[in-house]
Amino acid sequence: MALIASSTMSEYQINLEWTIAEDRLKDMKDSINNEYLESEEFIAFYSSGVEYFLKIYPNGNNEGCRGKTKIFLHMKLGNAKKIEAEYKISFKFAEWSRKFNYTFEKSEGRGISCCTVAELFDPNKKFLVDGKFTFKVEGILLIEHEESKWKRKLLQPKRTTTQGLRDLWNTDFKDFTIISDGKEINVHKNVLACQSTVFAAMLKPHTKEAIKNKVEIFDFAFDIVEKGIKLCYKQILVSDCSVEKSLLLLKFNDKYDIKVVKVENLEEYLGDQITVENVCEISKCAGETNALKLQNKCMDFLVLFLSKKEDMPNMEFLEKTVLITAIKNSSCRKCQTL
Repeated sequence: MALIASSTMSEYQINLEWTIAEDRLKDMKDSINNEYLESEEFIAFYSSGVEYFLKIYPNGNNEGCRGKTKIFLHMKLGNAKKIEAEYKISFKFAEWSRKFNYTFEKSEGRGISCCTVAELFDPNKKFLVDGKFTFKVEGILLIEHEESKWKRKLLQPKRTTTQGLRDLWNTDFKDFTIISDGKEINVHKNVLACQSTVFAAMLKPHTKEAIKNKVEIFDFAFDIVEKGIKLCYKQILVSDCSVEKSLLLLKFNDKYDIKVVKVENLEEYLGDQITVENVCEISKCAGETNALKLQNKCMDFLVLFLSKKEDMPNMEFLEKTVLITAIKNSSCRKCQTL
């Protein structure tokens, strides 16, 4: 039965061709030590660290399989709980192919005997042509991911230790002022210092900011500065902001090193807002702010979309290295063991 992606499943189209020199196989054709060759490893899902590679045992992978050549697709699950795979193994010249439908629940290989050792080296079988053994794996991998807290609408914070920060916003004990566009935001030094290493350094004794009890921010509009500070106090939710505002907030939080808001809120929220219309812009901002989690989400989206050969707007926004990586991962991957 064909695999079907859903809103809680991410898809990757696997397409890998491996060419092996005949001499490398001959070196192992009489081996009784389960010797094998491995292809390069390739990334399937950047956001989960899922990788795959191919493996061949020219003379079997155990005593019961001696005299048989076995080929495998191996999955390394990374952070994924399981991978649903539907794929086909076929040869470039030999008339042999097999289909698989398997769920990987741990890092392991799944494969089959494609021929006997004698058949492998029989020129009439065409497993080896011009001194090369070439086979391909094509199919679909699906990974299930937890539905985001933003999509589950578990947005209203419960009364936890962060409730104190929300209550603190309305107190009269603020001792520091942030100025932007001529407007003032009164805050607590200790809150800023706990949330941001940049503000913590700025507020050390004898700095001009600590002496004057104020700082002026010139490179962000008041609206963004205010939202950024309110996020530190849990006064607003990231989901209250548009994607455009959230990207500016990501830059603000990156500059002032407000890690909790950046990683746990902004990156996760923006990752859930990715569409074909905005993925290039989000990817560019993620790269500029070293938002690795968000970069990986964008890469997974780019690879899948490009593999479907559909038009993508604003591709000029993408960094050259990002575009090259996405194109490579969405195309037929080829590796050689010569």
